[in-house]
Amino acid sequence: MAKSGFLRRKDTYFTSNTQQTTKNLVLYGKKSLFLPCNSPIPMYRILLIPAILLFHCLGALPVSGQNSAVMDTLAGKLSVMVALAQAGNFEQAQVEVESLREFMKRYDIPVTARALTLMSGIYQANSDERSATTLLHSAEMDARKDANPFTKSDLLQALVQEYRKWQMPDQALTCQQLLTVAQDSIKARERKAEAIGMRQKYDSLAVLHQLELSNQGNYYQIPKDRALIYGSLAGLILLILLIRNMTIDTRWQKLLRKKEQEWELVKANLEHEAQKAPFTPVLTPEPEANNSIVSTRIQEPWTPGPGPKPHQICLLIEPNRQVVLYLKSLLSDRFQIETAQTQSEALEMANEMLPDLIVCDALINGHAGIEIARQIKLSERTNHIPVVLLTDKFGNEGKLDALRAGADAWFTRPVIDDEFDASVQRLLEARKIKHEQFSRFLQLYFSDNRVALQNPFLQQIVQLIETNLANPDFLPDDIAKKLQLSRSHYAKKLMVLTGKEPVQLIRELRLEKAKVLLEKRAGTPQAISELVGFSNPGTFALAFKEYFGENTLLLYSMPQGRL
Repeated sequence: MAKSGFLRRKDTYFTSNTQQTTKNLVLYGKKSLFLPCNSPIPMYRILLIPAILLFHCLGALPVSGQNSAVMDTLAGKLSVMVALAQAGNFEQAQVEVESLREFMKRYDIPVTARALTLMSGIYQANSDERSATTLLHSAEMDARKDANPFTKSDLLQALVQEYRKWQMPDQALTCQQLLTVAQDSIKARERKAEAIGMRQKYDSLAVLHQLELSNQGNYYQIPKDRALIYGSLAGLILLILLIRNMTIDTRWQKLLRKKEQEWELVKANLEHEAQKAPFTPVLTPEPEANNSIVSTRIQEPWTPGPGPKPHQICLLIEPNRQVVLYLKSLLSDRFQIETAQTQSEALEMANEMLPDLIVCDALINGHAGIEIARQIKLSERTNHIPVVLLTDKFGNEGKLDALRAGADAWFTRPVIDDEFDASVQRLLEARKIKHEQFSRFLQLYFSDNRVALQNPFLQQIVQLIETNLANPDFLPDDIAKKLQLSRSHYAKKLMVLTGKEPVQLIRELRLEKAKVLLEKRAGTPQAISELVGFSNPGTFALAFKEYFGENTLLLYSMPQGRL
């Protein structure tokens, strides 16, 4: 009755407002759509009014609180489950757990960290490992799909604890890695929020400043006669300042001209005295040919390839243009972006350019992206380049694709910008750590605490240099020929792996060997310089002083107990 009454009130309101209009309604045949009045109204608008009234009537009805009922039911089931677990009735509690999981699956509700811990504890009390494994895997999938890094971090932390309780170290390690990425994403988001907050503060201050200026412009005014006086005074002051500036400039020009004349006079006197003084040539010894590797670095024809670029190079192997544009927005601030769409084009560009990072899509013409990444990692020329694989699989399937391709990192599409940025930054930092480890390896290479190199490419280079250590004519070109690489490719790969140029690596190995021989007093500094490929003892002493900051004679004459 209330509803019909509401409809009647609406109908009365409509009739009272449109009564005069409908009286003037005259149709000129079936094709006419307008009213013949002073302000013609389209017919379809008049016909839409009852439909609009009906829509408002239906909208006035109370909406069912389905979401509220679902959340109340969920809270009730959790309360029952907690009560049964506290009472020690774990069998009935497990029945409630299964009912709760079915309810959450029906309404697509993700599991929370608190609920996961409670349900896993009930399964553990009943020794039901199979159900617990299914629960943990389902929770892991929910965590991977969760776009909120805060809830994702809480759930992953609970998953790590529960996997460890059930003695599943592999799954716990995987969740720990995801937890690290999520925490990095949270930190990045907090930094971004702080930057946005500071920008908003600056914007608000600018708005307040503009409002203050506008208020001053609106309310702070002076009479026109006074403004004319102030303007005249300001112009007079400006004219005085300009005249004073001109006089000061004239004074400085005179002083500068005077100093120039004095300098010309001093210069003429020096030239006159030089003409009167007798000429005494200074005898300097001619440097020997091929004195050492130091002179070789200046005279030799070796060129280690192009100089350092302002940005590193990243190769994107992706046929989808929209994905390429999105990845460019994530990487363009640190890399020069190059793109490839086919397998042949990608392999050719990787071999020629030797980029610093490769991002490859696994779904190029089926699964050709995995084959591209695998060939890059198997090639001797490109196996040092870090590869990031993009896949559409989750969990162990995506990890299996990455292992099959030999990738250094992998992401499930769509890529989250914070996680992707954190992983790329971690790869670049890992390269710096490898450079530091190689520098420590060089310092200990000729000592008793030598450690073995894990990289066969670097191991082969160091062995070649050690074999030809006494040869002063040994050049980086010889190493490149032995490795069957071009000079530019060899130089760039060595720089990526060690952070050192080819000539620099030979020189440091020779000096490290010389230091060990001097500490052991294996000979005089002159003899040791010849053993390590320096034909000029003076050049050897300068290079040793520059590298170690010590004098070869002092180190050789130091007592044995102080070495």
